[in-house]
Formats: sequence, structure tokens, C-alpha cells
Amino acid sequence: MSRRTVLGAFAAVPLLATTANADVGTQSVLWDGDPGRGTGVFDGLEKAPGNITVANDPQGQFGKTFRYETWDNADGTKERCESRGLRKPDGSVLRINDSYLGKTLYIGWRGLWQVNPNAGKWIAVYQLHVSGVSGSQVNVGPFVLRTLGDGKLYFQHISPDGSDRHLWSTSFPVNAWNRFAIGFKLSRGNDGWCEFYYNGTPQKFSNGQTRYPGPTIWGDHVNHKWGVYRSGGNSGHANAYLNGARLGTSYADVAL
Repeated sequence: MSRRTVLGAFAAVPLLATTANADVGTQSVLWDGDPGRGTGVFDGLEKAPGNITVANDPQGQFGKTFRYETWDNADGTKERCESRGLRKPDGSVLRINDSYLGKTLYIGWRGLWQVNPNAGKWIAVYQLHVSGVSGSQVNVGPFVLRTLGDGKLYFQHISPDGSDRHLWSTSFPVNAWNRFAIGFKLSRGNDGWCEFYYNGTPQKFSNGQTRYPGPTIWGDHVNHKWGVYRSGGNSGHANAYLNGARLGTSYADVAL
């Protein structure tokens, strides 16, 4: 994750119509993060320190959910409690690599967070993260959803050179379920793009559009990552809950 100074914040602006997916003619759910399958729906679990378990929805609305819990490292370093990547029901990994180049994918989920977004330190709650990079490539990006400790939630885009920018922001919601979806065209060039949906509404980005262009993969593949990843300046217990996560080829596949 990039720690560079970001370029500015932009308020969320709701639109009146859902962006159509013109790139895929048929709908298909590629992955379903059903808590009934346990944490085996993920490729890997990163607990440094932390626990990732199936637990009841703390608000009693959506039944079983994934719970990510982390706490302080004794040496004061950053903490990471995240799931990494996706596994199919047969146990094989759904690897988002060059076999998906040029295709449009959508990831959607519900999230509830019990963190402190006003501590002056960054906390990431979702990442689309590159993997298998070469020595000359940055090991961050292309997207992250996080707070910088200023009480706001930011959707940031990161370029292959490591530079990042705010595309969207809103007040960071604590102890409340909210719905998110991200659409993206997988590309190593500037014909790639992303879209962002918040509680069912497509959001306008800093460029005034509902799509932002740029590469969405470098290295070998990209991984979807949920949980709590935070700087060592944070302290105390933190929880994140995940429900209804799905990957598909249209917004309709993943909308909640």
C-alpha cells in the first residue's frame, strides 16, 4: 500500500442512473463468498496479528458473516488481518491474471467496521492488490478503500509508478452496514478503468465521470483483499465484518 501524500479529497456525488456494462453480454457469478463454506472461500489468510472467523452479524441482520479481528503488535509495527484472493467451491484458486485481460469484472459486498477513523493514521478495509511483481514494479494498487485517520473513507487509485490519488470520499461509517461494488476492466494499459458504487448508487469520481481510466494490473495477477490493514500508530482492538461478497461479470451479478 502506498503511503505517499494523496492529492485531495472529493465528496461523493450520487447519480440518477446505473452505469450500463457494455462489455459483457451475459451475466455470470464467478465467485460467491458464502460464509457457509467457511474461510476456505479465500485463497489465503494473513493474520499478523489477528483472527479471521465466521461469526454472527453483530447487528442481527444478515446471519453468518466473516469477522476480521486485529490488535496491537508488541513492537508497535503495522497490523494486518486480511483475507487474500478467492477460491472456487472445488478448492481451486480463481486467479485474476492475464486470462482475464480485456474483460470487465465486478466485485460487490457488504461491510461493517468497528475501527477508529479519527486517529490520524491510515486503515485499509479493502484492496485490489497486485501480486507477483518484478523487482522494478511497485507492490501496491491498483485500488484501495481506506481512511487516513481524518474521519473520511477514501476510494483511491494507484498507478504502476506508485503514485496515488483520491477518486472519491465520504464520512467513514462505523458500526453500520454499507454496500459497495467496484467494476473494472482488467488491463495493463490506459484502456483499463474502474467504477465505484456506494449503497447501490454509482459514484462520480474526481474527473467528473463515473469511470476512471488507467492500468488495473501489473505483475502476475491481482487479489481481492478484505479486513483491517493499519499503520502501527493505531492502537486497540479493531473488527471488520464482511457479508454477501460476490465476483461477477456485471453489476447485476453483485448488487445487494
